[in-house]
Amino acid sequence: MTQLNTAALIKKLIADIQAGALTDAHHKLPAEPELMAHYQVTRYTLRQALQSLSKMGYTYQAHGVGTFVRPQQAGSIALAHHGGLTAEMARLGSKLTTTKAEAAPTTLAQAAFQPSEATLAADDPLTAVTRLRAKDGQPYLMEQSYYRQTIIKTIPETALYGSLFNYCEAQRDSRIGWIDQVIMSEPLPEVAAEYLNLPVGAPCLVVQDETYLSTGELLAFSKQYYDYRQAKFFMVKKVH
Repeated sequence: MTQLNTAALIKKLIADIQAGALTDAHHKLPAEPELMAHYQVTRYTLRQALQSLSKMGYTYQAHGVGTFVRPQQAGSIALAHHGGLTAEMARLGSKLTTTKAEAAPTTLAQAAFQPSEATLAADDPLTAVTRLRAKDGQPYLMEQSYYRQTIIKTIPETALYGSLFNYCEAQRDSRIGWIDQVIMSEPLPEVAAEYLNLPVGAPCLVVQDETYLSTGELLAFSKQYYDYRQAKFFMVKKVH
């Protein structure tokens, strides 16, 4: 049997936690040796996965006692989720689909907004991607993204209508290291307003992403304009 890697183990642990298949009556997870034997993974892989679950808000560690499952924020997107938004929505029991997608060449100077990365040239070639996305068949968000053509030369239609995150991860030269996210409010642009059936210029919940390779090089930057009536996010703030 092929041993699970950390990402696959995280996915399996989340599914089993949600199914109530792991915890006891006090919401405590089994001890490390039991989990290692159950999932057939090394201690290192298990601890990496448990650390990620803690950051994502699924579990917490009580020193000297064990690992416990936190009360879940039903219907909320974990800002520290592992993977792309499609996978995170699936975790919530919802299906995120792309109803319309467009891609066109452009440059940094022509982009509707700029990344905080200051080392890019004005004529740096980009692929502009616009996607209208629905949650369980209902309009949910408009995504405007820019991918650097020097790293991602082409984006196939399967990726536009599927998971751009997974497509980038699968490429040899575009392994994602981290994503910086800023939550803000902005006036709703016309395309998003029409899709979400909201007034143009109305206050809108926006998540701005900057995606970096593991080398520290900027891969892409984007804004996601959410329907405020449906979007809800959470993160865990640790004190000690």
